[in-house]
Amino acid sequence: MDTNDSEWDVIGVEELQELLSRIDDFYEVRDNPYHNINWVSNMIIKRLRNDRDNFVVSEGNRGEGKSNLLLLQALTQTKYAGLWKDEKRNKIAKVLPCLKPPKNPWKQIEVGFKFDRNMSFLDDSDLLMKKFNQLDRYHPFVLDEGSKNLHKYLWNTEKAFKLVNASNTERYQNKSMSIAIPNFLELNSVFRSDRVSMRLFVFNRSTAKKSATCIVSLKDTNRHIADPWHTEEAAKIYEHQLRRIPVTQRTAKNQLWAEKKLKNYGCHFDIPSLKHIAPRIWAIYEKYKIMNAQKDINSSPEDKDSNNTKKWKYATKMLMLHLKEKFPEINVKDFRNLTKISVTTLNKLNRDENEVALAPKNQGQ
Repeated sequence: MDTNDSEWDVIGVEELQELLSRIDDFYEVRDNPYHNINWVSNMIIKRLRNDRDNFVVSEGNRGEGKSNLLLLQALTQTKYAGLWKDEKRNKIAKVLPCLKPPKNPWKQIEVGFKFDRNMSFLDDSDLLMKKFNQLDRYHPFVLDEGSKNLHKYLWNTEKAFKLVNASNTERYQNKSMSIAIPNFLELNSVFRSDRVSMRLFVFNRSTAKKSATCIVSLKDTNRHIADPWHTEEAAKIYEHQLRRIPVTQRTAKNQLWAEKKLKNYGCHFDIPSLKHIAPRIWAIYEKYKIMNAQKDINSSPEDKDSNNTKKWKYATKMLMLHLKEKFPEINVKDFRNLTKISVTTLNKLNRDENEVALAPKNQGQ
């Protein structure tokens, strides 16, 4: 794939139509189930057009197809979005994601989904928010690496702060955000309990069948409960249902049977492999993944040291210097006993003379 070509990552109209046709073929073989990937996308569009926002999580073990699912969902959500042309009057109009296409004589001439706009691959906070804010209404925004952006242990990073703040203040934009993360419980608590309304669990991936299974869980709307996902109760019910089957012997059929007993279970359906039904689109995604992998290696300072972390380092260093000046005999172990900070961290701060320069600009004002 030649990235020097200005249109190397553009999905053509005919290419999208071919993808949609193959999705229809995939479900036709399965007797056209009511619940499928189109059903999910239509639910999201209805919610967005009812003047709301929408947050979805795709979860599952690594390699099961979380990104495959979210990319499929984003493409089906925007299948009628883009530029359309009235061939009789020679007029062009932008169409936002909707449930039905414009009628004749309108013809689609450009696909609304763009990899560099609708997906975020480890972007820094400024670029991430720029992408989100520049999207048109009712469009999907996919966070491909949710564990790097909204992990519960990264709550104090600038990126997490901006995402949480945007989810609270930008609801009027009526956009959907989809997050791929291996374990739902690792997600930032604000998103987990308050924002996310739908969970898509991907499992039972089969290279032979070129598909995987998706279980849809819906948020409990009971405002009187602390955990709308009934996490602890679900774990007990699930384990009770499979108590007679050793963990190593549990099949996908066993898992699905137990999942159906849970309060938040909504439905389940199979999803096709994009790699097989749209190899070029999947190749574009993988190219973006590779191109942006370097961001994880050379992550920006905001990801390594949030402002709060910088302030903590500065304050700790100042305390160490102050105590060393007052009590020259004090050593690292004494300081560890006093502050409960590990010796490894203290030694690192001791070696790094630049930490003093990390003082907040308004320090002492």
